[in-house]
Amino acid sequence: MGKARTDRHGRTREQRLQQENQALKKQVSALRKTIARLDLDRYSTVKDLIDEHYQQDKAEEGRQILENLKKNWGCHSCADGFLEIFIFERAGETHYYRICSNAPFCLNRTKSQVYTPQVSGIIRKDKGNQS
Repeated sequence: MGKARTDRHGRTREQRLQQENQALKKQVSALRKTIARLDLDRYSTVKDLIDEHYQQDKAEEGRQILENLKKNWGCHSCADGFLEIFIFERAGETHYYRICSNAPFCLNRTKSQVYTPQVSGIIRKDKGNQS
């Protein structure tokens, strides 16, 4: 018994490929029409919305990291403070110590050490008088 030259619908391989080609051409035509109908101004607003959402996600992630650092470096002397890194120069080297965020009221701090980039924590902003 020989090989069948047609499929179960009675079409040859060339006819099947022609039908697939026609279907793909229709699909491409429909997609081109859809793209032509798109409002380009609406695209920019959608892009802005996506960018804004992405920035909010990044900000939320940053706040979460900051909260974790505050929890890890909580001050043991006062209840609501946390230890911040104060960086200074001494004898040509960069040193640091950790001081409570409630500095004038809480005098808790660590001893001075040499600062390296691997030191993790919240770096203290200038609040005027540090001790």
